[in-house]
Parts: sequence; structure tokens; C-alpha cells
Amino acid sequence: LVCEHLIADYSRKGFVDGRSVRLMTVTVRPGRPNGAASSFFSGIIREPLAGEEAICPVDASVSHPLTSPARTVEGLIAACEASVEALGGRLALNLPSVNARVSDMLDALEAVAGRAVRERVRFVRDPVVAGIVANWPAGASAGRAAALGLRPDRDFADIIRQYIADCRAAPDGGAAALAGLQQHEDRDP
Repeated sequence: LVCEHLIADYSRKGFVDGRSVRLMTVTVRPGRPNGAASSFFSGIIREPLAGEEAICPVDASVSHPLTSPARTVEGLIAACEASVEALGGRLALNLPSVNARVSDMLDALEAVAGRAVRERVRFVRDPVVAGIVANWPAGASAGRAAALGLRPDRDFADIIRQYIADCRAAPDGGAAALAGLQQHEDRDP
């Protein structure tokens, strides 16, 4: 919030032409898990698709605003290019998101990749992570971003499909990243 105020004040004074964009949790991020409390949001999708077990440290009822990497990049570009007038006179805005519960995420994973992939997720409560996440917003709205023409992903299943498509477009065709999905597809007639 302090940074948003500084950017707004410096822009008002003509020192910069600034924008502040509030990113929702970007999911599914490629790569290995990191130490961020939000890392599990990607991990409970990414690791099962790779054929690995994933631990979910919070309850399935936890809700959170999520977005794909593609929608995040689209939002950053749109905010950068938008005029102050198009932003409604305010320089800070939320990017659109899908407000989803962990259970919704896992239902989408099963719908896209099959039950065996979903079953690679185990719930093991981590009180530290659960306590941090409990203080985060359970959802977000982005009416001002919608006025710029930005839309959220259609649903969480689309976010998973985008991740799979991005992996398949990689030079190795996503062999390691999608090893668990390949097992599912090999069994599916």
C-alpha cells in the first residue's frame, strides 16, 4: 500500500508515469516448489501432473484468487499501456482472477487429468502455512480491470489446460513436467 501511494504521488508530481498492479496468485508456475507460503497452489497441480506426490498444507475449503501466467502478463501489459483516464483516475488496480477453493482446484485437476493424478495430492496440515493463508483474502474482484477489457480465466480447468499446453510447447515436449499425465493418457482409450 505504501508503494502504491508513492507511485500515485510521484505520478501526480510528474516524476514518473506509474501504475500499480495487484497480482493474484499466479498458478500453475513452472519449476520446483519454493519456500513461499503460496507455493502449494501451484504444487498441488504441477507435481501430480509430473507423476509426483504433492502435499497440500491447508484444508480443501480454503478459497483464494488465482490466475494463469498468460492472464497475468496480459494484465501487466494492459495496465502499462492504459491511460490515466482509462484507469478511472486511480493508478492501482487488481488483475482479474478465478476465486477457487482448493477442492475446486483438485476437481478441475481430476476433470482434466484423471483420478489417479488427483490422488497424488495428500493433505498434511502445516499450521504455519495454514495460519498465513488464513489471513489472505478468500477472493478478489477486478471491476476496474474489466473496464480495460481484461477478463479472468474461464475457470480453473482452463488454467490447468494452459499449463499443459505450455509444457507441451517446451523443447522436450514437457516429458518430465507431464510424466504423470502421460501415464493417465496411456491408460485412457
